[in-house]
Amino acid sequence: MMRPQRISVTRMWVSPIILCALTAWVIYANNMLNPAPPLEIAFGVIVGGIAGLPFGILRGVHTDVRPTDRPGVMYLGSSWVTIVIFAAAFGLRYAVRALMPLRGSLTATIGDALLAFAIVFIGASYFVIFRKYEELAHKPAA
Repeated sequence: MMRPQRISVTRMWVSPIILCALTAWVIYANNMLNPAPPLEIAFGVIVGGIAGLPFGILRGVHTDVRPTDRPGVMYLGSSWVTIVIFAAAFGLRYAVRALMPLRGSLTATIGDALLAFAIVFIGASYFVIFRKYEELAHKPAA
């Protein structure tokens, strides 16, 4: 098990923002190489996002969060799960593209859905973690 790390609340959002930007760029670049109808892309992103939401909430609920004596800084239980989910989404996307000989709109839609799953998973978990921190930080000391 990894040690909890001390992290500022504002710095906590850096990695999800970078991962969201990377994913948006990959979806855009994929659409330039293998054009798919916008409705199919939207459908894939929505389905992937809906699938990732409960898993992200679950991960956030089970992450250890403790406020520190400094305002805006918390102890956050480290987890390798987030990066594994993100890497698995890219790996599965690659596998789908390799196994489907014709890289058409279906391949692009499945890939976009997997990436949306990963991003919503990460975003939802960080949102729940942030809400847990706010709740703990504003709780009166007993």
